[in-house]
Amino acid sequence: MEMNELAVLGGIWMSLLYSATVVPASVWVIQLTVSRGWLCGLACSLGLTLGQLPWAITAAAVLFQFPGLWQTLDLGLRALAAGFFIWMALRSARAPAVRGLHVETDAGTWALIKSSFWRSLVMPWRLPLWAGLIISISVHLTGPGWGLAPQFGLGALAGQMGWFAHFVLIAGLFGRRVPEDISLRSINKLRLLATVVLAGLALIILAPVAFPPAP
Repeated sequence: MEMNELAVLGGIWMSLLYSATVVPASVWVIQLTVSRGWLCGLACSLGLTLGQLPWAITAAAVLFQFPGLWQTLDLGLRALAAGFFIWMALRSARAPAVRGLHVETDAGTWALIKSSFWRSLVMPWRLPLWAGLIISISVHLTGPGWGLAPQFGLGALAGQMGWFAHFVLIAGLFGRRVPEDISLRSINKLRLLATVVLAGLALIILAPVAFPPAP
């Protein structure tokens, strides 16, 4: 398989892990879809996805480009990434439960895209999140080159839009047909999913340190 294709597939896979950890974004998409319909849910999804894209491409470009440096700093990078994921896992586990499905907003489609874009873009912790995801698969040690960052970003774009589209579809079909308390129980399980994914990523990142490969 060509490196370009691998970069796109890697972006898709990483974006699914990324999306599983960013619970508020998924909840917001679900709430907007239930409250305003499919088009508003998709508009919000597009804005959120485009807002995280610069962080994904930046993290990939930096970590893909300097394998010699990252090999030297690998232990420190892994410690920082694992600590960040553990912090996020604790934050997710302690997050308040979602109390309602409906939100009050009269913003149009374009306004929702813009507001969701800026909401996603101004979250600077998205950069260490993307960096940690890349470190978890150790691709920073092989140095595929910054030129593959746009392909990685393309995969991230496709993967996150697919993640959100799945919630828009479910919320659009069943959001008003299923009793709200049942829907809320399902939505609140996303916090558990995020906590498990984040804790698992911390363990994966530290595994090469605890169990170094045989020489």
